[in-house]
Amino acid sequence: ISNDPWQKQELHKHPLLLARLAALLPELYMLLPDDESPIRQSSEQEQQSLWEAILELFKLSIERTPLLVVLDDLQWADSSSCELLAYLVRRLSNFPIVFLGTCREIELVPKHPLRPLMAHMQREHTITTLQIQPLTDAAINTLIAGIQLPEHVVQDIREQAAGNPFFAEELAYSYSVASPSTNEHTAQPARKKSSSLPHSIAAALDQRMSKLSRDCQQLLGNAAILGGSFEFSLIRSMEINNSASDEDTVLDLLDEALQSGVLTEEGRGARVNYHFWQPLLVSHLYDGLSATRRALLHRRAADILRQSYANREAEGAATITHHLVAGGAEPQQIVRYATIAGDRAYALSAYPEAERYYRIATENVRSVLAVSQPTIAHDAIDQENQARMAHLLEQLGECIRIQGNYEEARRVYEQLLQERSALQVHVSFNETGPEAQIDALLLSEIGWTWYYAADYEHTRQCCERGERVLRQASVNGGPAWARLYFLQSYMLWQEGKYDEARHAANEALHLFEEMLPEQRHQHGNAAPLTRMRRTLEGDPVDVARTHRLLGALANSVGQLTEALMHFNTALSILEEHDHKREVAHVSCNVGYVHLQKAEHEEAQLFLQRALSMAEQIGDIPLTAVIYSNLGVLTERRGDLSEAENWLKRSLALAEQTNDQVYLST
Repeated sequence: ISNDPWQKQELHKHPLLLARLAALLPELYMLLPDDESPIRQSSEQEQQSLWEAILELFKLSIERTPLLVVLDDLQWADSSSCELLAYLVRRLSNFPIVFLGTCREIELVPKHPLRPLMAHMQREHTITTLQIQPLTDAAINTLIAGIQLPEHVVQDIREQAAGNPFFAEELAYSYSVASPSTNEHTAQPARKKSSSLPHSIAAALDQRMSKLSRDCQQLLGNAAILGGSFEFSLIRSMEINNSASDEDTVLDLLDEALQSGVLTEEGRGARVNYHFWQPLLVSHLYDGLSATRRALLHRRAADILRQSYANREAEGAATITHHLVAGGAEPQQIVRYATIAGDRAYALSAYPEAERYYRIATENVRSVLAVSQPTIAHDAIDQENQARMAHLLEQLGECIRIQGNYEEARRVYEQLLQERSALQVHVSFNETGPEAQIDALLLSEIGWTWYYAADYEHTRQCCERGERVLRQASVNGGPAWARLYFLQSYMLWQEGKYDEARHAANEALHLFEEMLPEQRHQHGNAAPLTRMRRTLEGDPVDVARTHRLLGALANSVGQLTEALMHFNTALSILEEHDHKREVAHVSCNVGYVHLQKAEHEEAQLFLQRALSMAEQIGDIPLTAVIYSNLGVLTERRGDLSEAENWLKRSLALAEQTNDQVYLST
């Protein structure tokens, strides 16, 4: 004020007001005129006089212009401040002034004076309360749009910030500082989730945690190894020895965290789940644990979960695997649960997740084989582990191929052939019957990886090798021959030899149908069969796939009615056997035929169905094709802007794979 002539002049016009405000701001005494002296009053009179002076000050301020008063963090206001706020609001209700206050409701203690004040003001209609929700993903994008970051980094920020604008901005800044040249082709974000948080975020989280007792902080730190959420039964088992008093202590500490807003809860009875308030808090607490303590807690959690899921291992295998890996458990134990987790994900058509667990399992089998000793007993164990490795590679190769990574799938299948060759040396497999068919089917799978790369010469070589294997084993029919005919039909189709392609497809269909009476039902608890193993068993889905191929051939020569007949036959079989991935592919085919016939409503229905399934199972090549078809459909309906968006999304996905055939057809 002393440096602002206008404000100084205004206050000198109201010396009495200045004198009363001096009780709150003693430095104002220096501005009092010489003939004015401080007013002597009782404490009660002084408070009333001060409130009236503040009210008069606001009235003077709004004589010239409306006024907005922002009061941040009202949860920290004391009783006198709350009473003053109520006094001002009631007496300024008809004036051009708005008080905007922010408050963290979770930090308001039950007896905080702000609670009754808000209740009274709501009855008087002098207050409007707004529940501020976390920012949406779109809002986060807008907030950090000024910082040039690749999309995968922006997505990482959205996930970690969980709608908190302060965290989003600080994370965005930390990424940009860590790697100013980050671009769209960067494989990983510059600042990984496991690295230290920006100091500003860490300080904010520490300030929040400092309000909790030391025991509560320790419990939450231990709970951080469980991830963003955890069950009461699990944290109780980790913290206590099942004594009633200890259980009460854990409940008290959890209640403390709930009241502070660090945790939220859902559920009831024995199925209560707790969720951390913020994802970044989990990583911050986790980083605060020593490496030894982390490993110990992970192993403890794994032991508890193994007991809890003893009769339903598949349900908890993924979580158990995570804790076993993080806890540095024995490789054999990791292999067991990673395989179960992979099999469960595979059975649910969650191929990216299945791939992740099969990779963990194969890596740990290799670790076991690397340290094995050359003894008779260990030779038997090695053979068992090599057989397990062969099984895992078969599962892994299929998961990778489905996602469109054909080059890596080929490497996995070639490694599988080597593993099978080593097994045959150990156990004297004869290259006859089923074993020969398995090798031929493997060569067929390798051929498919070449086919989708538009390398038909290598595809043909794989077919010829498969035929030689079958002839040498005197196999004259069966599923392996059917698969080779099936692949040959696709090659002939791409070469424009439609009649020959149809002949080969019908040969495959005949052989597949011959196998159906021999079909055996898989035991409910057995590991899921790969496509090759299902083919050997006699798989109706192979019949459906061949009808799909015949439909595609008919479509290529303009026989749309015949194409729909084959596609609908395939769809009926696939729906009966609940084969999501194949249903998605055929639905896309049916949608495309309807698109050609200008039956846009039917096309939209089938394409949307296909898209929902393709995105769920992680089939990138199929998703790219569906995006393209939706782009064409939208263009024909006249929405060129939306059509462009669909086609751009299709191209972006297509660039992630090396599929030069499926995406072009």
